[in-house]
Amino acid sequence: PQRVHAHYAYHIIRDATAILRRLPNLNQASTAVGKQITICGDLHGKLQDLLVILHKNGLPCAENPYVFNGDFVDRGKRSMEVLLLLCALLIVFPGAVFLNRGNHEDRAINVRRLISPVIGESAVRWHIRLMEM
Repeated sequence: PQRVHAHYAYHIIRDATAILRRLPNLNQASTAVGKQITICGDLHGKLQDLLVILHKNGLPCAENPYVFNGDFVDRGKRSMEVLLLLCALLIVFPGAVFLNRGNHEDRAINVRRLISPVIGESAVRWHIRLMEM
C-alpha cells in the first residue's frame, strides 16, 4: 500500500486545523437544500467503514452534508488514514462536512492508549506532534 508522505499529512492537518479554529463551538447543519443529512459516529479508525459510507451516500456537498460525531480514531488499524480523510473532506467541502470532537480526539486519551510495547517510541512522538497541532 502507498503511504502519504509526512509533508502532505502535515499540510492536511494544518489546513483543517485552521478551518476548525475559525468555526464557532456550535455549528448548524441544515437539510434545507438537499432534504437529507448523513450522520456518522464512532468510526474508531475503521477506514473501510468510512469508505463504504462515502460510497453508498456519495461525497459531501451542499445537497449532501455529513456530520461526523467524534471518536474518529482509536481501535481500528487505520486511525491516521481516517483522520486525514476527514480533514481532507473538511478542506475540500468546508460547508458540507461537520466534525464534532469525541473523547478519543482528546490528547490524554490517545497518549494513554499509545504507550504500549506494540507501538514504537518514534510512532508515539509522531502521533503526539500531530495531536499538538
